[in-house]
Amino acid sequence: MTGEPKKADSIPAVDRPPELGLASRPVLTVAEAMRAPGARVEVCVTLRVGRQRFEGLSSGVGLELIELRLAAEATLGALHQAVGKERFTLVGVKRLHAFDADVILVALRDHLDSTRRLIGAVPVRSTLVHGAAAAVLDATNRILTSRAR
Repeated sequence: MTGEPKKADSIPAVDRPPELGLASRPVLTVAEAMRAPGARVEVCVTLRVGRQRFEGLSSGVGLELIELRLAAEATLGALHQAVGKERFTLVGVKRLHAFDADVILVALRDHLDSTRRLIGAVPVRSTLVHGAAAAVLDATNRILTSRAR
């Protein structure tokens, strides 16, 4: 990608400046990890914003902890496509076991306000990868869909 404007079918879902947010909340449609021999993992996350879909991919080598990080990075990649610029940085992701349930915590930093740290927390309902992607959305959705005042 060159970053130059292209045909109408490749224009991001945002038709106003990114600081005004997205027209609708991103919805997580796919979050899956594909393992290859040698502990190589590729995570694919697909988000839907309105009628458009955005896909983020991230790959690395490792086990469960790296899968969580890759899922968070792939989700941020898809979000950045939707917004049209890189807005958030992943600070960390963690799996906790509390009250007989697994919870995924994600910490992000907002580029528009470097003092603001965003936290997302989601109980794991299906897979850890899905939980990590959902935690990123939990941290960002309110900010991305809020209107500038």
